[in-house]
Amino acid sequence: MEIKSIGVILPDLKKHSMNIKTLIKDNTVVFSHYRQGVFYYNVTSSAPADIVNKPMELYQFPVPIEDIGEATLLADDKAITYMRWIRKAISDNTLIKIS
Repeated sequence: MEIKSIGVILPDLKKHSMNIKTLIKDNTVVFSHYRQGVFYYNVTSSAPADIVNKPMELYQFPVPIEDIGEATLLADDKAITYMRWIRKAISDNTLIKIS
């Protein structure tokens, strides 16, 4: 059963043709909104060096309030600080492309 779930996730990641490095490296996250126990943050993917005219893509990911513990969530912060939730959003297919 677990193999089937991995098979579903991998094609979706390839379809979006992005990886966590393009979302984390030299980036910031910006708070978008809060709804029903979940904070939503936006992050912009950085274009690879070999693609000069690639437009920036905006993604949104959830941060569940029960997963925060004693952490402090800022309105904008370094993306590396939120890597845990970005990675989880990628694996759960909850990373949403906004633009």
